[in-house]
Amino acid sequence: MVVERYTEVNPAKKVYREPDRQPKTRKREKVVGIKRMEMAVYIILAVLIAAVSIYVLSLKMEAYNYQNEKTSLEQSIAVKNGEISELNTEVTYLASYDRIYEKAQELGLDLNNSNVKVVEKYGED
Repeated sequence: MVVERYTEVNPAKKVYREPDRQPKTRKREKVVGIKRMEMAVYIILAVLIAAVSIYVLSLKMEAYNYQNEKTSLEQSIAVKNGEISELNTEVTYLASYDRIYEKAQELGLDLNNSNVKVVEKYGED
């Protein structure tokens, strides 16, 4: 048995419509929006990540500046140590017995062993 269904689009004219064989299921699409609280949490997280990133970058920049300062100080210390070494060499040469003896002879002084006294330091081992 065939069931005929008529729909009245125009009351003067009847249109034949084929019967539904299976009931159609309608799918409802519901757009789920982000709630205000979720949006606030996402914004706070984004701001927090940006702030931490900026803080880490500033720490790296500060460490880089300290490294440059350390390098320059080490370089100036090396230069000063070189100068100190040269001055110690010069002092050793100027205080040598041979040089003092030469200067004494240039000035006309003689070595008199009876006037030479040996002094020792006590208290140091």
